[in-house]
Order: sequence, then C-alpha cells, then structure tokens
Amino acid sequence: MTSAETTCAVCGEAAEEPNSALCGVCDRRFHLNQRNDVQGKDCGTVWIDEQYLSLRFACFNCIRPDGRPSGRGEAASGSQAEPPVGKGH
Repeated sequence: MTSAETTCAVCGEAAEEPNSALCGVCDRRFHLNQRNDVQGKDCGTVWIDEQYLSLRFACFNCIRPDGRPSGRGEAASGSQAEPPVGKGH
C-alpha cells in the first residue's frame, strides 16, 4: 500500500484498514468505526441498501459535496456558521 491509499479522504490523517472503509462513490479510504462498543473516529457512514440488500459505504465528502456541515459539529466550509433556528432564517 502507498501512503495515499492509507490516508483518510476526509480528514487527511492515517487510516488503518481495520478502522476504515472504502467509499462507494469516490473509492477512497475513510475512517469508519465498525463497532459500537469501541470508541473510534467516523469520517463517513454505512447503511443498508434496501433494493440490493447490501451495505453501502460513503465518506462525508461524497455525502455533502457542497461543503455543508455533516451535523457532527463542524462549520460549513467557506461560509459562516448557520444561525440558530428562528434567528435569521
């Protein structure tokens, strides 16, 4: 493996194979904690495709390509933070 293959596509940190997955959209590796009983970093998500009854994997870059925050506390890239609900909407 080269260093490009072991770097997380979202955060740029090293991503070891047991604690990561390949994005089904861009085919790049991202952090994914595959266990609920162990603390870990998530830079993407996995869900069940009901049509094909298979697991689908995607990094946050491909889920939110417009730079909107993923809902995990980070601000949108290149824009101001969204105001609280009811204030400025």
